[in-house]
Amino acid sequence: MAKEKRYYWLKFKRDFFDDLRIRKLQSIPGGDTYVLAYIKILTYSIPTSGIIVYQGIFETIEEEIALEINEDAKTVRFVLEYASNHGMLEGMEQGKYFLPYAAENIGTETASAVRMRRLRSGKKKLPSSHCDAGVTHRLRSGDESVTLETETEIEIETETDTETESDPLFQRWLEEYCSTAKNPPAYRSTMRKKFREGNEDALEAFTKWKQEYLQNKQQEETKRKIQEFDYTQLVGYSLGNKQINRVVDVGSHLHLFFDDGTDDYSYAKKDIYQWIQHKHKEASK
Repeated sequence: MAKEKRYYWLKFKRDFFDDLRIRKLQSIPGGDTYVLAYIKILTYSIPTSGIIVYQGIFETIEEEIALEINEDAKTVRFVLEYASNHGMLEGMEQGKYFLPYAAENIGTETASAVRMRRLRSGKKKLPSSHCDAGVTHRLRSGDESVTLETETEIEIETETDTETESDPLFQRWLEEYCSTAKNPPAYRSTMRKKFREGNEDALEAFTKWKQEYLQNKQQEETKRKIQEFDYTQLVGYSLGNKQINRVVDVGSHLHLFFDDGTDDYSYAKKDIYQWIQHKHKEASK
């Protein structure tokens, strides 16, 4: 059976360019080129739900990607190394790499869904497809001609993905879940069949994994923000009845020096980070 055409897109969050990792990449000489290359790599991974597969046609993966996105291989190599070192690219099994941002922000929609959404919006009348048949009946009532126009929809069976299979994280879960099987490709096919049959155990396994994955990603993102935050911003703020004059980063804690000549190195970064974020919110009101 014919597989229905599917459209994909990548959403960029409003604060995408405020991410410290993107700002740092952009600040490097030639940074604009690197950021653009990273965005191209994200879009390149859209059809595979944020997964890049090294096909082995070229000697290195960066050469393959460079050809696909029309960039220099050296630029791609630098971006991949930077992304890997900053949690923007994760290695999977041999020859496969995962882009968390892409996977979490990819959207998809079938061609028929696009067509019907546009029809319902009334913004544009699209030409009839093989699924839509326009039927016109012409009747005569007395001296008046009456035209009746009706539209019918013909349902055809197609091999389309289920809603769960269209989830950008589904492919990553499927790869991990089936990686230890004796025949991973066959097992992946079996699992897809279970989803299309509405198997509750399969759906529960994916749902549980997705919840844990998103929770872990959120925790990792919070830890990254805590670690990369510029704590020199604390200078000038009052903590209790003392003003902070100097801040020294000592790993997971901060050594604070106050205007009364005292100091304290027992402040955990995570606590101070939450405190300063609360201060920023109060100041913005």
